[in-house]
Formats: sequence, structure tokens, C-alpha cells
Amino acid sequence: MLEVFIFTNAIFLGVLLSLRPSRIKHANLFLSLFLFSLSLELLPDILEEEGYFLETSFLTVPLLFLYVKQLASAKVRLGHYLLLIPALLSNVLVEILPPESPDILVEILVQIPFYTFNLYLLFSMNKSISEHQRSLEDRFANLESRTLNWVKGLVWIFLSFHLLWVAEDILRFIGLDSPALAFISELLTLLSVFWVGYHGLSQVDSTIKPENDSKTVKVPVITNEAHRKSFEEVQQKIELNKLYLNQELTLRTLAQQVDINEKKLSTWINEFTDSNFYHMINSYRIQEFKLQLSNPENRNLSLLGIAQNAGFRNKSTFYKVFKEFEGITPSEYKRSVLS
Repeated sequence: MLEVFIFTNAIFLGVLLSLRPSRIKHANLFLSLFLFSLSLELLPDILEEEGYFLETSFLTVPLLFLYVKQLASAKVRLGHYLLLIPALLSNVLVEILPPESPDILVEILVQIPFYTFNLYLLFSMNKSISEHQRSLEDRFANLESRTLNWVKGLVWIFLSFHLLWVAEDILRFIGLDSPALAFISELLTLLSVFWVGYHGLSQVDSTIKPENDSKTVKVPVITNEAHRKSFEEVQQKIELNKLYLNQELTLRTLAQQVDINEKKLSTWINEFTDSNFYHMINSYRIQEFKLQLSNPENRNLSLLGIAQNAGFRNKSTFYKVFKEFEGITPSEYKRSVLS
């Protein structure tokens, strides 16, 4: 029954993602196919048949990889689709191998390349997500629903899958079955399905689009003391006009408001604050929150209400940023101020 529950929910969420009107519809298509591929792995157990089904071992993880690439770099290159070739070859191989083929032959031709291929993609995804996170922090002050860090959770789940599969292979070679490992694998599949459904449906466009045409030669911005003084003037404008109070503030809108080239502003922030746009703007907001918290006129406001007045959009981002900057929670800080 658990397999049927997982299968039906994976199909339902996959269809929902594929039909969802969104700016990231192309990326959602990869995520839908990922869920369909994950569900197909359950068919033999659901139908209680040992016959041939579509082999998805080399298909599930590459589809997730393509989803990450689509959101991280605006488009999937033609070369990335070559990652689907192993899925095609594995289906051909399973079809042509005689049923009586020894397990060691299947292990050499399928299992060992399968583990190597998937582990390479999982670690590559983890690296791409970290790089994408840094790019987002250079451009946005609010990252909720933009970050792909939730995909790292899937990476860990699939690493756990591989450990289970290796353990099952070892037990099978010595002639033992492990229902407990099979049950854990089903639970991980269930977790994967709902994890993808929840986060995939709330994901917004987090694509970092290139600022210039690919044929344009990018000249690095060289900073000097005159640029430092210009940046100090930018900081004065931010503080004087309290531009950080805008909850939708991005690097682009800030550059327009202070009349500075976007690329130049980003370089100045990185160079002169030893940080990025995300941390710079939120540091202003934290100081604004602390200032408003000490104002007796705000005594009746909640912490979230004061945080929103300081430019934060939601509770989770505020608490995370405050703890990162101050080392304590906003509630603990409030108690220390009152005491």
C-alpha cells in the first residue's frame, strides 16, 4: 500500500508542477519528469511482476541536475542533454542481456557505472547550488523562495539511497534479504516526493541572467581611492533616504536609485565592505530594527511588526539574519535590552 501511495502522489505532484503557470515552466518540466522517473522505480513492486520495465537508474538524478542547471544559469546547454545517454544505454543493455546473465556481469556493466555517474552528478549539483547562492546574495536582499538550498536536502537523501543500495547489493551477494533496508528506501522515496512537491511549487525564478551579451568582452572594474569615496557617498544616500526599508530592494533597483552602474556597484560592495549586497542591506535593516525596538512609541508592536518596518519581508528571513549578525535571537536581544 505504501508503494501505491507514493506512486500516486508522485504522479499527481508531477502533473501539478508541469501544469503550473510560472516563469520557470521549463525548469518545472524537468522536476516533473524527475518525479515521474522516481515513481516508475516502484512499478515492479506495485504490480508484483519481475518483467521488464523502463530502467530509470540513470535517469532520475540527471533530471534533477538539469532542473538545477536551468534555474542556476537560465538555460540548459545542448551538452547537458548528453547526460541522458546513459539512461538510454542502460535500457538497451538490460534489454539485450540474457535473463540468465550472472550477477557479477550486471554489477560490472550497470551498477558500478551507475554509482559513479550519480555520485558525480550529486556532488556537481551541490557545488552549483553553492555558487548560485553566492550569486543571489550579490543581487538580492531577500532570498526566500529564490535559493536552491532545498535541493541540497535531496542531494543528501540520494546519497543515503546509494548507501542503502550498496548495503543491499552486499547482502544480496551473500544470499541475504533485508526487508528493513527496503522499507527505509521506501520512506526516503516518500520524503523525496513530498520534499520536491512542497519546495518545487513554492520556488520562484532564481535565474541569474548574464548582464551582457556573451560576445561582449567583460572588462574587470578596477577600484581605487576615488571609487572608495564615491561608494561612501552611495552609503550616505542609502542611510539618509533609508533605501533599505524597501522590502523588494534588489541590486538593480538600488543602482538605479543611486545612479550607479549595477556591475560597478556590486564590485564596490564586495571590495569595500568585504561582503555582498545581501549582507550589506540586511546589516542596515538590523540596525534599523534595534533603533525602532528602543523607541517607546513601538512598545505595542510585535518583533515581526518592527522587523517589517525595518525592511524585512517575513519572520523566517528576519530571525535567520538577526541570529547570523548578532549571535542571539531577536527575543533574547529584546530581553537583554529590557533588562
